[in-house]
Amino acid sequence: MVAQQDIKTNAKEGKGALITCFVLFSLYFINVLLGKARISYGLNLPHLGNVAEFLLLSVACVSLIVAALKRESAENKLQLRQKETKK
Repeated sequence: MVAQQDIKTNAKEGKGALITCFVLFSLYFINVLLGKARISYGLNLPHLGNVAEFLLLSVACVSLIVAALKRESAENKLQLRQKETKK
C-alpha cells in the first residue's frame, strides 16, 4: 500500500518540465507550418526568425532532458526506499 502511494507521488516528478517541453515543441512545429505556408502560398503570416526558431527548439530539448533526469532520480529514490523497508 505504501509503495502505491510512492508511485503516485513519483509520477509527478518532472511533469512541469515535460509540459514545458510539449508546449515549446508545439510552438516550434506551428512556426514551421506557418513558415511553410508563407513560402508556398505567399501569405503574410507572422514567423519567427532562424535564431528564435533554434532557441525555441533547443529550450524544448533541454526541458525534455530535465524531465527525464527528474523522473529517473525519483525512480532511484523510490527503489532506495523499497530496499530500506525490506531490511
